[in-house]
Amino acid sequence: MSSGQVRPGVGTSGGTPDRVLRATVGAAVAWMVLYTVATALCQGSPRAALFLGDIVYLVPLVAAVLVAGVAARRERGRHRRLWQLLAVAFAAQLAGESIWAGYDYLTADGPPAPSVADIGYLLSSTLMVVAVLVGFGGASRLRHLRGLLDSTLIMVSLAALGWHMLIRPQLTEAVAFADLVTIAYPLLDVVLLTCLGIVGMAGHKSVPMTVRLVGAAGAVNAVSDMIYTYLATFSDYDSGSWVDVGFEAGTVLCLLAAVVAVRRPEPPAEPRSFDRGMPLMPILISLTATSALVVFDKVGTGAVSDLTLIVVAVLFLTVMLRQYLFAADRAALAEQLALAVTEQQRLAVTDGLTGLYNRRHLMTMVDRLGAAPAGRPVSLMVVDLDHFKLVNDTYGHLAGDAVLQAAAARITATARASDVVARYGGEEFVLLLADTDGPEAERLAERVRRRLREAPIVVGAVPIALTASIGVASSSDGAVRHLLEAADRALYRAKEQGRDQVSTVAPPVREPVAVPGPTG
Repeated sequence: MSSGQVRPGVGTSGGTPDRVLRATVGAAVAWMVLYTVATALCQGSPRAALFLGDIVYLVPLVAAVLVAGVAARRERGRHRRLWQLLAVAFAAQLAGESIWAGYDYLTADGPPAPSVADIGYLLSSTLMVVAVLVGFGGASRLRHLRGLLDSTLIMVSLAALGWHMLIRPQLTEAVAFADLVTIAYPLLDVVLLTCLGIVGMAGHKSVPMTVRLVGAAGAVNAVSDMIYTYLATFSDYDSGSWVDVGFEAGTVLCLLAAVVAVRRPEPPAEPRSFDRGMPLMPILISLTATSALVVFDKVGTGAVSDLTLIVVAVLFLTVMLRQYLFAADRAALAEQLALAVTEQQRLAVTDGLTGLYNRRHLMTMVDRLGAAPAGRPVSLMVVDLDHFKLVNDTYGHLAGDAVLQAAAARITATARASDVVARYGGEEFVLLLADTDGPEAERLAERVRRRLREAPIVVGAVPIALTASIGVASSSDGAVRHLLEAADRALYRAKEQGRDQVSTVAPPVREPVAVPGPTG
C-alpha cells in the first residue's frame, strides 16, 4: 500500500471528516484553554506552578512520543524516515523535560545553567531540522544544501544583530557558555523555519499537512524561545510561567501532526521542476546584517572589532558558496531539461517495444530519399515473422513481445550502420537501404533470414522456433516512393511459395517530371 492511500476504517470515507481527528483537535484546543487558565491561577503559588510546568506540561509530549512512534511504523518511504526522526526528536525533548523536572524537584536551586537537560533540547531541535530535510527528499541535494546555507546566513545574521543590538549593550560581565546555549534555541528554530520555507514550500508543489504542523510548532517555539532567552539572560525563568504556554502550544501542534500522519496518510511532497526559492531574501538579510554590524562598531567604539570581522567574513564566504550552489542548481536543471527534450525526440521516432524506429520516422526517411536527386540506387526490405499469431495464441502475448524484441535485436545486428531499421506494425519490420542495389539488398535479406532462424528464441525455459518471409524491392534511380508497395508484393509471393524465403520484384522506375511546354 502506498503512503498516499487512506487505510480502510482509519481515514476518511466519502468525504466524511475523520471523527477521531476532529475529536483530537477539539481535545487539543480544550487542553490549551485549560492549561492557560491553570497558568493564570498558579501564578501566586510557586508549588502549584512547579507541578503545572514540570508534570502536567509533559502530558501532550508523552502522547506525541507514542503517536509519533505509531506513525513511524505505519508510514512508508520518506515519510517513514521523517517520522522516525521526529519520534526520536520528541523523545529527546521528553528526556530533556524530565531531567529539568528532576532538577526542579530534587534540588533547591533548580537546574544549573547549562544542564544535562540542554543536551535533550538541542538534540531535539537539531533532529527536527534533519527531519524536515528528509521529508523533502524529492528535492535535489544541491537544493537541500543551499537551503542549509540560506538557513546559516539567516541564523548568523540574526544572531549577530541580536547580540549587538539587544544583548551585548546590557551585559556587564563576560559572556558565559550558558548564555550561548540559551541563545542557540531560537537560532535552531530559525534554521527549522528557513529550511521549511526554502527547501520545502518554495521547492515543492505542496507541503504535507503533517510537515506544516511541525513548521507551525517551530514558529511557536521560536517566539517562546526568544522570550525564554531574554528571561534566562536578564531575569529569572521559573517552570509554570507564561512562557510555558507557548512551549505547550508547540508540543500540542507536534502531537496533532503525529495524529494526522496516523489518521490521514499523505503522498510524499512532489518537488517542482523549477525551484521557486527565495534567492534574494538570505542575501538581503546578510547584507543588512553586515552593514549594521560595522555601523554599530563604528558608532560604539570607533573601530570594527575582530568578532565583527569574523562574522562578516563568514557571511561573505557563505554567500559566495550559496551563489555557486544556486548557479549549479540552475545548470543541473538546464541539463535535465536538455536530456528531457532529447528523450522526447527519441521517443517520438522510436517504437516503444523493440527500440527500433517507428513507422512515422520510416515514412519521413522515405520522403526524404524520394526528394533526393535521381541516380543513386535504393532498396527496401519488408520482413514478416511467419505464423506469429500462433506464438501469441500458444504462449501468450508477453512471450510474443519477447519474440518481437529478440527478432528486432537479430535484425539490427545483421543490418549495416547506415540502414534504417523500423518496426512497421505488428510482426512486420522494414529496412530502408540507401545506396544499395538489388543484388546487394537480396544478399542482406538472405543474411537476415538465416539469422532469424539460426537458433530458437528462448522465452523462460521454452524454445520458440522462428522463421521469416522477406520481400525486397530495389530502384537504380532512387524511385523510392513505390518501393514499399513493391516490397509488399514480393513479401506475399514469398508467403505463397511456402514462407521462410526471400522474394524480389522488378525495380520501379522514377516517374518523369512534367515539363510545361511553350505557351502561345
